[in-house]
Amino acid sequence: MTRRRSIRRAAFALTAVLGSAGICGCTSGAGYDKSGSATPTVSGAAAANYASLDAARKSFSRSDGPLTAILLDTAWIRLEADPAQAETRYPEYFEGFTSFEVTLETQTFVRPTDESYLLEDSTGKSVTTKPKAYKGDFQRGLGPKFATTFKLVFPHAMSKDVRWLRLSRTGTEGGKLSWEFPGGV
Repeated sequence: MTRRRSIRRAAFALTAVLGSAGICGCTSGAGYDKSGSATPTVSGAAAANYASLDAARKSFSRSDGPLTAILLDTAWIRLEADPAQAETRYPEYFEGFTSFEVTLETQTFVRPTDESYLLEDSTGKSVTTKPKAYKGDFQRGLGPKFATTFKLVFPHAMSKDVRWLRLSRTGTEGGKLSWEFPGGV
């Protein structure tokens, strides 16, 4: 009986150690860099060419902690299936607003509609917004337990003068992402 109890304790301790190691390793988002270069499409400039939709989306994707965001841009939208319906899928982008597809993966429940998000650019403009709606998903297993997805739309138009964008989350666990545009847009 004592041997069985000590084996159970050892198994429980090993499970706890492996579990906490897994949780620590899984909270860093989808595995994109939190900053990097991209070539967005702006008025008067041609869209960048990418070999595939995955390559294009990766170029515009950033992660920091629980925050992952993809900057909407024609460079990857036009590679999706049915490009003729792009304006229907992304109406705010085609109206000239700076928009993002966002995912939050957290240990505790968050309500993104209660959080503010800040967008800054190299020209000195800064605007804040909150998502109007979000879709939540409870996940099982190790790592983040809650995932929410939503769209962020900023009343901000990209111009050739913009050299970088920075998106910041003001909620707990934070998150700050940036896109650099070397050589201009």
